[in-house]
Amino acid sequence: MNTQQTAVLTAAAGLAALGMAQKATAQNTAQRVTLYFDTNPGGGAIQVPGTGDFKVLNYALALEDLETALYQQALARLRDGGTSDIGTTIPSLGITSGPDIDYLEEFGQVEEEHSIFLRSAIAQAGGTPVPLFRFDFGMENRSRTEVNTLVYLAELTGVSAYLGAITKFATKDYVPVAAAILGTEARHTAALAAVLNSPPFSTTPPIATAPLSTDMQGRDKPVEPDDVLYRGFTVADNLTPSAGGTMGPVSGPNGFVYAPA
Repeated sequence: MNTQQTAVLTAAAGLAALGMAQKATAQNTAQRVTLYFDTNPGGGAIQVPGTGDFKVLNYALALEDLETALYQQALARLRDGGTSDIGTTIPSLGITSGPDIDYLEEFGQVEEEHSIFLRSAIAQAGGTPVPLFRFDFGMENRSRTEVNTLVYLAELTGVSAYLGAITKFATKDYVPVAAAILGTEARHTAALAAVLNSPPFSTTPPIATAPLSTDMQGRDKPVEPDDVLYRGFTVADNLTPSAGGTMGPVSGPNGFVYAPA
């Protein structure tokens, strides 16, 4: 090996080491954040920005950003491999086909469009969109069933979150938009429940694909924004057999939300 070849290899090794060091630094410095809507829990929590309708739209946007990242990282775990927003390596399970893969691809695109639409609507109306946070869902340690269950629970959370947020609008201007997105979230939830009830998952007891007559007379439960963001909440047991009705908050010390890069 001549001197020039040695120099090239040395430089390449140095760049690789630098890249690994930067990735490790990003993971080590990533900081979970707590988001809140009305009541500040302290500890440096970040309030959803805006007032009136803009604040509600930003709350919805933050959740849609989370769902978009969730679908991306779920597909990385099941099929493609990749990294989370904070640089955590997500090894692939090597699953290339199946109804869950099909739905994750399709629904992930829909959630991304929701994010794009809301961010644009807020800006065009003169508001300031919520910053794009980073997300990590611990996908590297999740099985196929656990990945799909997490996505299902996120969609179920989205339904209750929109129901709880609609009453926060100052005007009726954006209520039809929120109701339209809510309807889509509910359909996603039902489809994912059906997948989890079928092979290879065959959840036992099966997940109800919609609220039963014993669940608030067949109605989904509205949940306050702060309960979704940092307190946690409960929903019907038949909709969350694996979670026992208890839903953790999306942000906070054990949440999925990290400070923007």
